[in-house]
Amino acid sequence: MSAMAGTAPPAPPLPELRQDVVITLPDLRQFRGRVSRVTDAEIVVVLMLVDARDPLALGDASPMRIEYPAPRGLVRLEGRGTVATHDLVRFHHDGAVDVVQRRDFVRVRVVRPLAVAPVGEDGMAGEWTDTLTVNVSGNGLLAAGPEALGVGDAVAFRLTAAEDEPPIAGRGRVARLGEDGQRGIAIEEIDRDARRQLVRFVFEQERIARQRTRDGEL
Repeated sequence: MSAMAGTAPPAPPLPELRQDVVITLPDLRQFRGRVSRVTDAEIVVVLMLVDARDPLALGDASPMRIEYPAPRGLVRLEGRGTVATHDLVRFHHDGAVDVVQRRDFVRVRVVRPLAVAPVGEDGMAGEWTDTLTVNVSGNGLLAAGPEALGVGDAVAFRLTAAEDEPPIAGRGRVARLGEDGQRGIAIEEIDRDARRQLVRFVFEQERIARQRTRDGEL
């Protein structure tokens, strides 16, 4: 057996500075936050208390988990958190990192502005058409149109995930035709920053859907 055959795949990365994360307590309360410091043993998170219905008690140290998106999937860290201030948690982990599931293949139903354009054999994008998304994942999206696109057509796309962020741009190909003129587009080209933005968007939309389900809104 070769040495490569017994090599384990690389562990997913720890969250980056200023990356958005979700802290979940044993009672399933969730708090959104942003990473302000990362070491091999500790992650410091500043909480976004606008989402918190019950603030954490100062000095509390309890089992917690942190979840955040990465290109390989939804990463989950188990550990214990110490509440340093009402809006700051020092999370201590043992180095074990788990990919819960590949985020690239999770689809979320969300309607967002989308612009698409056919790409010719010369690689140039043609006339842009405004449409909407039906659902989105890390490796593709379902668009409401336009009907002029056929299976196999190369396209450029610009997805507006948030009004205060630049559109997520890339290129893909029409992989299937859906109901009512819908077009399923498989992503073929997207740069690293746009990929991270897309995965983060999918992660956040599913978090919102899970929260609504728990709150009985769905």
